[in-house]
Amino acid sequence: MKILFSTLGMTDPIKNDFDGPFLHILRNYRPQKAYIFMTKRVCELADKDDRYKVQAQQLCEDLGFECEIQELRYEDVDNPQEYDIFYPLFEQELNAIHSTNPDCQVLINLSSGTPQMKSACNLLALTAPFPVVPIQVTTPNESENYGSPGYDIAATWKNNIDNHPELDPLDRSKVVKTDNLRYLFLREAAISHIENYDYSAAANILEMVAAFVPPQAMHLVRAAQNRRNMLLGGAAKEANLGGYDMLPIKSSDAQELFEYLLLLGIQQKTGLLMDFVRGISPALTRLFEAYLSKKCDRPIRENYCVPRRSNPSHYIFKRDRLATSDPQLLAYYDQCFPPGLRDSSDLSCSLLLPMIEFDCGPQGRFTNDSVVKKAQDMRTVEEKIRNQAAHNIVAIREDDFQRVAGISSRDLLKDMQWMFKLTYSRYFKDGVNVWDSYEEMNKAIISQLKGNS
Repeated sequence: MKILFSTLGMTDPIKNDFDGPFLHILRNYRPQKAYIFMTKRVCELADKDDRYKVQAQQLCEDLGFECEIQELRYEDVDNPQEYDIFYPLFEQELNAIHSTNPDCQVLINLSSGTPQMKSACNLLALTAPFPVVPIQVTTPNESENYGSPGYDIAATWKNNIDNHPELDPLDRSKVVKTDNLRYLFLREAAISHIENYDYSAAANILEMVAAFVPPQAMHLVRAAQNRRNMLLGGAAKEANLGGYDMLPIKSSDAQELFEYLLLLGIQQKTGLLMDFVRGISPALTRLFEAYLSKKCDRPIRENYCVPRRSNPSHYIFKRDRLATSDPQLLAYYDQCFPPGLRDSSDLSCSLLLPMIEFDCGPQGRFTNDSVVKKAQDMRTVEEKIRNQAAHNIVAIREDDFQRVAGISSRDLLKDMQWMFKLTYSRYFKDGVNVWDSYEEMNKAIISQLKGNS
């Protein structure tokens, strides 16, 4: 369904034996509705002989289609040469038209009225928050088309050359191909947020011009938003709708930890070190647990823990389970936690480090000096920086981090990535850096937004 928004000028509806722009657009595009914006002078002419409706209805009858004419009467607008009058009025009316007819194609007449009215219509076509079709109509002789002040409805209709197909009248209407400036500006703002990993802000901006956003791009932005919030199921679903394979690691045993480390990488890169510091402890706990399970054949939760009654997703490290399964390991734990190991409040990296030392140390079953050293260093950093964050409410800067931890936040992140890769080496292929997954995702989203794919 097509709907026309049209101003009216002194060339409407017919001048010098040819259609004016309003009538010519009706003839060639046949909208089901036409909203005509009428200033004081136009209202006076309409009240005199109803020329706009009469000749529009004659055209519809001759061509066999129906068009409902809605008058937008502004009888108080008597100075059509003032530009600043029209844009807010046109914007208000066009938004109302779209709201009333949300699924329709809106046509805008760029060729009727004063130069100020035409300019306002053109600007509106460039900035409307929904797609419109701007149409320009040239005059028959490509110049001005003003006629005599007298107007005879019957005679002008009879003499209108556009009504006589045997005379081969030209279609003088033309769709003006333009990009919506509002969308272009907001798209660039959204891209800036995407490059800074702020997908919620990008989504909010793009929602304001959703009608212009390629559907696949919108799915990918929502997928990235879910991914950043660790809603990985929703991320995969939206990414699939956007035709993009977003999550490089699919296996459930590694995916959540990998994505969490990527999130820590974003926080480190963007300087959100308070968030980064808060994420170190759970990341190291999961890393140590994964390494012990995959490389040392120690399923931690199954063999050494019980779920907390009040919160089954949290696990308590139990002394009696350790005593039953590995008395020698318990003896080492008693040395590490004098006067002896007690049941823990929660599973933590501090509780798992002795097991890594026991299994990967010189007398262990899976000797690996590098793993022991890295695990010890990361646990030391975690303890130092966690205490700093726990006792201060000020922001943590990179120089604060290095001074307290003795290592940069970037180097700590690299150490965590190293341990993950060692644990899940099968997910790493030559020439593919999965740690750049967010950057690759951003490129895909931006490419979709710019129409490059």
